[in-house]
Amino acid sequence: MIELLQTLNNLIFPTRHICLLCKEKSENREGYICKDCYRNLEILDKEIDIDSPYIKRVYYSISYNRFVREKIKDYKYNGKNYLYKPFSEIMIKTIKNKNMDNDIDGIIYVPTHRRKEALRGYNQAELLAKYISKKLSKPLFGDSLIKIKWTKEQSHSNKIDRIINLKNSFQVKNSNIIENKRILLIDDIITTGATMEECSKVLINAGAKEVVGLALTSSKNN
Repeated sequence: MIELLQTLNNLIFPTRHICLLCKEKSENREGYICKDCYRNLEILDKEIDIDSPYIKRVYYSISYNRFVREKIKDYKYNGKNYLYKPFSEIMIKTIKNKNMDNDIDGIIYVPTHRRKEALRGYNQAELLAKYISKKLSKPLFGDSLIKIKWTKEQSHSNKIDRIINLKNSFQVKNSNIIENKRILLIDDIITTGATMEECSKVLINAGAKEVVGLALTSSKNN
């Protein structure tokens, strides 16, 4: 009977023992990641200097090595949105290691413009934030922060160009929801920190008590 139930379970949940990073079967997964893939991850839980009066602290979880760069590319541009699960699990470890979960009242994600989200089909930061919110039993302040201005791709822009490009791009809706709240701001990758800084500025000016940022990785030189 037990073997029959296990067989049925494997048919219903065929990815239960699949590493979501390499798609290989593994009986020893941790957070949807097999041991071989974990060896390609350099866990840092690192705080970086954004030098902004609007954001209290900013962390990222893992090094931006070649392996991670390819997985981020798959996640953002190649439709592999299921990668939010292992990525979120990695970020939750950072939250726990840095005791951030005791210092936040709710979670917000860096928004994308509605046209860009429609083209991609999802907002990668939103998927991370929703998973983390559920796992930590912290409220997700969903559409409280929105992007109102279309901006060009910024992957090759320097910080000054990014700041100019992002100016007046974000807006808070229903500011009463975030008033006097300690916010965890989620993104997938930090490059110069300009996006985190601009989002935090808008949140603080709308009444948030403080903002702490967290990304999966960072290409920022520190």
